[in-house]
Amino acid sequence: MNSNLSKSESNQSKILIVGAGMAGLACAVSLREANVPFLLFDRGDEVGGRVRTDEVEGYRLDRGFQVLLTAYPEAQRFLDYEKLDLQVCYPGSKVWFDNHFHRVADPFRHPMDGVKSLLTPIGSLWDKLRVGMMRLGLLSSKSMPDQFSTLTGLYEMGFSDSMIDRFWKPFMRGVFLENELSTTIRKFEETFRFFSRGDTVLPRKGIGEIPRQLVGQLPKENILMETEISKVDAESVESADGRKWMGKGVVLATEDFHANQLLGLDEKEVNWNSVDCLYFSLPLTDLPSDEPILYLDGSGDGPINNLTFVSTLCDCAPDGQALASVSVIGEKELGLQEIARQATKQLSQWFGGKVKSWKYLKGYRIRKAVPSCPNHPSPKPALTGVYRCGDYFGLPSIDAAMKSGRLTAESIIKKTAS
Repeated sequence: MNSNLSKSESNQSKILIVGAGMAGLACAVSLREANVPFLLFDRGDEVGGRVRTDEVEGYRLDRGFQVLLTAYPEAQRFLDYEKLDLQVCYPGSKVWFDNHFHRVADPFRHPMDGVKSLLTPIGSLWDKLRVGMMRLGLLSSKSMPDQFSTLTGLYEMGFSDSMIDRFWKPFMRGVFLENELSTTIRKFEETFRFFSRGDTVLPRKGIGEIPRQLVGQLPKENILMETEISKVDAESVESADGRKWMGKGVVLATEDFHANQLLGLDEKEVNWNSVDCLYFSLPLTDLPSDEPILYLDGSGDGPINNLTFVSTLCDCAPDGQALASVSVIGEKELGLQEIARQATKQLSQWFGGKVKSWKYLKGYRIRKAVPSCPNHPSPKPALTGVYRCGDYFGLPSIDAAMKSGRLTAESIIKKTAS
């Protein structure tokens, strides 16, 4: 998508957007809808930032297990769900505890499974009634202080240790990508609301189809990939190889650390949560179940926190093969090969001898998977005419990134019109 714009071509009326992740793409789409000209730069070879899908040995591997919640308002605004061919996850999970998997189901969508869930050792009957009360709005964390952690909030709502340890911890760890559930209760509240109000889905060809759909709405000549921007001011950006583009405003839609570098700010970097994502291929005949459901470790034995057979959702494996995505949270000392070895041992406990036929395909150590929440207040731009956007400005998610990009575009549009 590299542009052939000549140096003599005037771009002085354009907004210059640095970063083609979800925030930058949403900003660009919003500007285009308002007929505000722009150029979009990214140092990578493909758009999407952290939302990417790779092709490896005939498999499609998302960079970390990621899902889309259809209740996201920004996703509803920007995305064409039908064209993404969204595949729906089962609204519940199978929780490993006491050497068995126990189904925990959403009783509002699967009443019979929900009734059966009442009898499992994953929390008490009262715990499950509390979840139902949360769904109905009869039990809420809204009155709790913002500084409350998710863990504190769950205890305040009356959940037992068994429910928290066996369900809430592994489930929310997989969302927040941190072990202690120190994430603000506000983020939990928002996440639970979106899970409850819509489906949990993946595009048939992987999570990377989301940014690809967004960039498909933009003129190719306005997008400059593999272009690393090293200098910015209020009216221009300059690449590492010395090329310069003039404009009437600059948007930094990058990670906060990179934005601070470009602005010359000596600010503390936003804290990040990390995850190791391991992919295993296996013969389709050895697939334990063709149900698109989330598997959770409720025993705390690790290293696996959660697993999904993503090939039950997506076209991500060759004919006759299946693909498992395994998430490991908080492991920083061991290498991926050793984690894969330990994970294989745990998988053998879960699924038996057939795991011997599984092949470790690839691992991703994603040190900057999602901004921690709460975080320190994001710094304001050092220059008039320079805007910043990204999911680190709010409660981090794909939706938050798109919202940040849209709001930035609206600020520019308002200023342009005045």
